[in-house]
Amino acid sequence: MFAGHKPKRSLASVILDNGRAESLRGDVQEFLSSREWYATRGIPFRRGYLLHGPPGTGKTSFVGGIASELGLDIYSLSLSAKGLDDDKLAKLLNALPPKTILLIEDIDAASSNATKRRNAGGDAEAWCRGVTLAGLLNVLDGIDASEGRVLFATTNHRELLDPALCRPGRMDVHFEFSLASKSQAKALFKRFYPLGNGPKKSDSGGRDELSKLATQFVESIPDRTYSMAEIQGYLVQYKTDA
Repeated sequence: MFAGHKPKRSLASVILDNGRAESLRGDVQEFLSSREWYATRGIPFRRGYLLHGPPGTGKTSFVGGIASELGLDIYSLSLSAKGLDDDKLAKLLNALPPKTILLIEDIDAASSNATKRRNAGGDAEAWCRGVTLAGLLNVLDGIDASEGRVLFATTNHRELLDPALCRPGRMDVHFEFSLASKSQAKALFKRFYPLGNGPKKSDSGGRDELSKLATQFVESIPDRTYSMAEIQGYLVQYKTDA
């Protein structure tokens, strides 16, 4: 139902504020090098990261960048996939090789499935269909849960998640992706229009002009109003204007 792949995206291409990307990458690296530490203390060797925030803020791209930088395969899974139930989910996750990333996108689908089952009433077929919250919790940290993997889960609606899903041991790190700050927008602008794109100028003069143009651009954008995907889409329209 899913297969591993090594993404080509650089982590540097995912623009976040204040070194946050590097901080989380360091956490993943430390975990992967700590198997013996976990074993000597009798702690299951697994770690979960919950990435939450509005659509288009870079959650999935960030996971691709982490995987690419650390040379890890990503196994992507949607809990809403047709035909997926608790048994199939357990088999898939138990078959994961060690030192891989499991990416569960829109993990709030587990809560959505629970609501649908409650609303189904006496419809036995609808009641049994799909992944249950209990089934998901069991594969994340139950007795038979796999070890050695890094879990990244994304959601646009953290408020919909059951508290049991968010606790340490299942989601150890909660990482928010907000709408774009002015500093993010400025960095993105500079990436689209680097020094080499326009007429030949001295490096210092080119940098000064680029910085001035980037400042003018971000002054026209309200802070934390647009996603990075929306700003990128706008810049793509004018990619040859530099």
